Amino acid sequence: MSDVIAVLPEAIVTATAIVLLGVAAIVGDERARPWMPWLMLLGLAAALASPIAYPSSGLAFGGFVVVDEFTAFFRLTFVVLAGFTALIAPPYLRRERVPDAEFYATVLFSTVGAMTVALATDLITLFVGLELMSIPVYVLAGLQRRDRYANEASLKYFLLGAFSSAILVYGFAWLFGIAGSTELTQVSAAVAKAGLGSPEVVVALALVTAGLGFKAAVVPFHQWTPDAYDGAPTPSTAFMSVAPKAAAFAAILRVMATALGPVQLDWAVVFALLAVITMTAGNVVALVQTNVKRMLAYSSIAHTGYILAGVAALAAGTSAGAAVIFYVFAYGIMNLGAFASLMFIDLEGTRGATLDELNGLWSRHSAGALAFTVFLVNLTGIPPTIGFLGKFLMIQPVLDAEFGWLAVAIALNAALAAFYYLRVVVHMFMYDPDATAPRIEAARLLSASLVVAAIVTILLGILPDPVYAFALRAAEPVVIR
Repeated sequence: MSDVIAVLPEAIVTATAIVLLGVAAIVGDERARPWMPWLMLLGLAAALASPIAYPSSGLAFGGFVVVDEFTAFFRLTFVVLAGFTALIAPPYLRRERVPDAEFYATVLFSTVGAMTVALATDLITLFVGLELMSIPVYVLAGLQRRDRYANEASLKYFLLGAFSSAILVYGFAWLFGIAGSTELTQVSAAVAKAGLGSPEVVVALALVTAGLGFKAAVVPFHQWTPDAYDGAPTPSTAFMSVAPKAAAFAAILRVMATALGPVQLDWAVVFALLAVITMTAGNVVALVQTNVKRMLAYSSIAHTGYILAGVAALAAGTSAGAAVIFYVFAYGIMNLGAFASLMFIDLEGTRGATLDELNGLWSRHSAGALAFTVFLVNLTGIPPTIGFLGKFLMIQPVLDAEFGWLAVAIALNAALAAFYYLRVVVHMFMYDPDATAPRIEAARLLSASLVVAAIVTILLGILPDPVYAFALRAAEPVVIR
């Protein structure tokens, strides 16, 4: 019974997905449509509250699962992101005739996979969680089945995702060969004994880095990102740009800090270099994009680089882990909000709006333009937003880990990114719409959700203590000692 209680939030989310599909099958998708997001939110709220009624901590299922502060923080993050997705999706799903029940249930199944990653204390659990998260996202990318861009996005994502999963599981197989166990702490002891002088450890480290790098969209494993984000239905893009990335970094923290922590001094430099390459490549390519959805896709790659810098600095202690965890949470809200803001524009197909199609958005939908501006300011890292605080908290542990050049790279890239983020703001406020401007979708729930989320990003930028204190506690299990 204690094992079941340990995974009660995941069980509730799974049950909610099944209920949504059942309700739609019984009463019909059209009649169920108005209730779908609210049923999903009710299930997510129950999942979030269940640890209060049935508290559980420690190991479960024979050591395959652990419930700790790290697990709790990422559970909260994934539930918030899934709930935000439920609120912003209805207008688009109705307009483009995307099946509601399928969309919400698929988001929930992916959320269960992401939550399982945060629970993992074993390579098997970790891999099962990553695949349970990834496979529904492949479906989300192609959910608009009659759209050729969505088909292309889903196929590219699936093929490259399957390839990366094979690399990752091969890396896990090497770790099992070294340790004779898939349990993370036993792998850590075996790696410490073998050291980086062992060819087996080098091969395992390279394979695991490549496999997890794909999941997080680290350069040069990012090739799927622009086409998948651009072609997928916009609500799917909003979710898949944040939840899988958050889960990927939860996996990276578990594996790199625990299983491969003994050789941290060797892989930290590699991660620091990958961080600089990733943030620079993402920002430079984003500069030349005129399609805003594609620009945000490259922007998300750049943010992967910022988060990866914190992973490289894990030797600095709890502050580095907390910076990574806090930035993952902040990035999730501001990036999901930025993609969701594009849903005010009624476009043919699923491609994102061009800069010209955003001309004069302020005069056509002031609330949408203001919310989008706040999210872009967050992504830029301008105070007093949670986006600024995330970058600020990241730089200190990077300096403590003696990566001064990496801190400089973060600052320079943040300045570079300001150009293309603020260019969008200029088009929304300082250009007049022309006669061919697309129709604006007047959606009250979408507007209210984005305005509330935008206000939250500012409030947490001013009063971050509750979230950051939680992140500090969550970082304790993944501190390299």
